[in-house]
Amino acid sequence: MRRVVIVTIVALVLALPAAAQNLLVNPGLDTADQLDGWICNEVNGTASWNAQDRLDSPTSGSMQHDVTSSSSNRAVWCAQCVAVTAGLDYVASGWFFWPDDPDVSQDGSARASVWFYPNDDCSGTAEIGPTESVSPTLDTWLPISTDVATAPAMVQSAIVFFLTWQNVADQPVRGRFDDLDFRVSSDLVFDDDFETGDTSRWSTVVP
Repeated sequence: MRRVVIVTIVALVLALPAAAQNLLVNPGLDTADQLDGWICNEVNGTASWNAQDRLDSPTSGSMQHDVTSSSSNRAVWCAQCVAVTAGLDYVASGWFFWPDDPDVSQDGSARASVWFYPNDDCSGTAEIGPTESVSPTLDTWLPISTDVATAPAMVQSAIVFFLTWQNVADQPVRGRFDDLDFRVSSDLVFDDDFETGDTSRWSTVVP
C-alpha cells in the first residue's frame, strides 16, 4: 500500500506545471552584487546595501532605505523594469525589516507596488496596479505581498517597486528589504517555500 501511495504522489508531481520563475535580477541582494540590477530613487533619502540577511547568510544581505525628508508622506524606493505578458497574473512579494535604532522614529510603512507600461522599456502611460502597505513590527522580518495584478491588454513591461515610507516630516525612518520576488501567479497544488528556507509545511512522515 505504501508503494502505491508513493507512486501516486510522484505521478501527481510529474504532472504539475513547472513553477513560475522569479523575474527580478539579484532578488536576494547578494554580497557580490549588492544593489546591482536595481534602480533607486534617493530624492528623499538614501538607498544602500546592508550586510543583514534575512536568513543570516554570510554571502548575502539586504536593501536598506533611509528616508530623511523635511516633508511628510515621502519615500525612498528601489525598482526594476521587467518584461510581462498581457493577460497573465503577477504578484510582487518579499520580506522587510525595520530596525529598532535610536536615530530614527520608524513612523511609516513598507510598500510594494506594480505599474504596467505599453512599451518594453517601461515607457509610455502607466497603468497602476496594486500597492500593498504594511506597518512594521520592529526588529522582525515580515512578509509583504501585493494582490494579484493582471497585466492589461497591450502592455509589454512593468516596474516593480519596493518602498520605505515616511509619514511625518523630519521624522526619519529606516527599512530593509530582502528575498524580493515578482512572478506569474500560479495555481499549483504545492507552494514549496524552498527559496525562503521555510519547510514547515512539509512532512517527513511516510504514509
